[in-house]
Amino acid sequence: MTTHGLMYRDDVVLITAVVQRGLGDGVVEAAVGAGAHGGTVCYGSGVGYRERLGVLGLALDVEREIVYVLVQRELESVVFTAMAAAEGLDRPGRGILFTTPVERLAAYGHGSAAAEEEA
Repeated sequence: MTTHGLMYRDDVVLITAVVQRGLGDGVVEAAVGAGAHGGTVCYGSGVGYRERLGVLGLALDVEREIVYVLVQRELESVVFTAMAAAEGLDRPGRGILFTTPVERLAAYGHGSAAAEEEA
């Protein structure tokens, strides 16, 4: 449904990946290759078990990249699997991936998504 240029959707899932610094772009590329329209990469820091093994047991600050990708529910499995296979996320300590249901989404309707809604 579109109203005044805004597109409203309720069939969307947010896929989030928290990965080591430098891996975010590869994860987004994998998502786009699997059918996503794009993604957002933010930078952050985190402390985990491995980082507490620093000098004198002090926690080390480790930089991470957080990748957000919104996809239609029917693409969720394909995009999630592609993101999980990207950048060696199947190896320990490389990152985590999870999904969050999105109840409603409103965005300026452009591109093929807006055309699908109007059809």
